Amino acid sequence: MQARTVVFATVLLMTMLVSNLSFFILVVASSELEAEFGLSNLQLGLLGTASTLAGALLSPLAGRITDRIGAVRAMQIVLISAAIGALATALAGTYEFVLFGMLLSGIPVGLSNPATNRAIAVSGAGELRGVITGVKQSGVQMAVFVSGFIVPLMTAAWGWRSGQWAMVGLSLALLISLPVIPPDEGNPAARLDGSNTKAAEEPHSKLAIRTAIYGALLGIIGGGFGRFIPLYAEEVLNMSLASAGRIFGVTGLVAIPVRILSGIAIDRGLSARLTLLVMALVGVVSVALIWVAEPGPNAAIWAGAILSGMTLGSWNTAANIIMIREPNSGKATGLLYLGFLGGLAAGGPIVGWSIDIFDSYQPAWLFCGALAAAGAAVVAGRDPQARTS
Repeated sequence: MQARTVVFATVLLMTMLVSNLSFFILVVASSELEAEFGLSNLQLGLLGTASTLAGALLSPLAGRITDRIGAVRAMQIVLISAAIGALATALAGTYEFVLFGMLLSGIPVGLSNPATNRAIAVSGAGELRGVITGVKQSGVQMAVFVSGFIVPLMTAAWGWRSGQWAMVGLSLALLISLPVIPPDEGNPAARLDGSNTKAAEEPHSKLAIRTAIYGALLGIIGGGFGRFIPLYAEEVLNMSLASAGRIFGVTGLVAIPVRILSGIAIDRGLSARLTLLVMALVGVVSVALIWVAEPGPNAAIWAGAILSGMTLGSWNTAANIIMIREPNSGKATGLLYLGFLGGLAAGGPIVGWSIDIFDSYQPAWLFCGALAAAGAAVVAGRDPQARTS
């Protein structure tokens, strides 16, 4: 791989990292937020809802905007809006203002994937699309890793707001790296509804639609199961904040190579649909392992976290490749992330409400396992009209 391609993929990775990092910082600092603002689990879940629901509602429009203005301008908006959202969260003195900060952070969440997928689609990467997509998608899991392993140290030393301040600086610093993105003027003449372009009129493949449904189901798991793992480790398994953060962080750490390797494998002929199917089925096993974990040091929680990162945290590469192969990649990516981010938005409050009502995590874990099985069923059948298998 040429040096310019490596730099290109790295910039995409870092863009994805900062677009999602602000909320992950709050996930790891959940107990600090509870203590400062006196929050319920439902209120904690709503923080994720504010960010991801805004991103979900924005995604379809974000995809069309990206196709119209081009990848470079779209990525500029991603980085600037990420800095603004983190700044608002860092300055928050009330729960309502934190909620507002997360709402602003939904802008880069909704725009980042259409923007970076557009950059890949027009880059001429050809046979390297899969591996570049895998590297790019690893940015989200890198954010999980940074949140789990570094944020607890920063929180202990300077408070939970320190991570948000660091986010502001990192987002703005990345703006100077955008010249490595291939020039892309987009299609300024296209209407935002895409009504006057042939590519936009062409319907999505059935596989693309099924992938969006799959994304919605696994998004609910990510917004619920993924969101409350650190708090579960603290409250039920009696782990410290640092140890619970490492449980969360390891899901991101193991997902990084899996996302990249799955992209390489798909470049070499592995079915993207089959990849989604296997990841959902093994995801059921990961939920079951965390369900049966007992207080104190035990292998089940670590095995569950690792498998979760390898599956429930790694399916996005295959899903994004399916969308990049669609005629209008920005619009197709918007469809995927309408489903996925909508699921993320719903997952947090659903699981938080369940924990509050039942005073137990077990019903929520059962629900998440069932959703993973449903996701497998959605992509199980072949689609002879699909543009990719």
